[in-house]
Amino acid sequence: MSLRLNYQAPGDNLNAWGVILNQQVFQRLEDALTKRVAFPLSGAKSLSTANGLEDEARCSFLDVTGGAGGAITAPAVEKWYIVRNAAAGEVMVTTGGGAAAVVKPGEVGLVVGDGANFRRVQFTDLAGARLTGLGAPVDGQDAATRAYVDSMAFNEVDLPGQGPATDGQFIRSNGETAAWASLETSDVTDYAADQAARGDALTQDLKKFAIAMAVAL
Repeated sequence: MSLRLNYQAPGDNLNAWGVILNQQVFQRLEDALTKRVAFPLSGAKSLSTANGLEDEARCSFLDVTGGAGGAITAPAVEKWYIVRNAAAGEVMVTTGGGAAAVVKPGEVGLVVGDGANFRRVQFTDLAGARLTGLGAPVDGQDAATRAYVDSMAFNEVDLPGQGPATDGQFIRSNGETAAWASLETSDVTDYAADQAARGDALTQDLKKFAIAMAVAL
């Protein structure tokens, strides 16, 4: 029995079944749906179990209140838990074999067990939803907001801001500061030489064409 309730056979506990029903069935079901068990964790912990009586493994909310982190071993039955990790390190929920669910420091998440494995409940496809309320990234794999990226592109590297007046312009630097400006032919250092070379090539092509036409006639 996954929740270790006290099931009664027909005719058992005549005139006493009401107390057993309340204490060893209904109360235990309430524990499985809503009860919180809190403890610090540094190392390994096995959740306590007791048939028909109060136990840790039946509770729905495992609240790790502190410590260095570690592994929580739950019974190998079908069960889900809400887990809060206020420890300094990772908390792993396991049956002692199979896959384990890892809850990072500071996270509150749902883990589900199939009787052999525990897994985190997490979706990888957001179906077009927007993530909002993100803080500024700290680690290399943190997500970044559009505002943070814009700030990095135009403020952190000292680039000028944008506006309607900058439409069609380019950023020009004098070696110290950057500013928006229109591109001019004088900005291309080899423009004159390139045009002269193109003109010379065209002149030669025209001469060759004129000679070819004269010969043909």
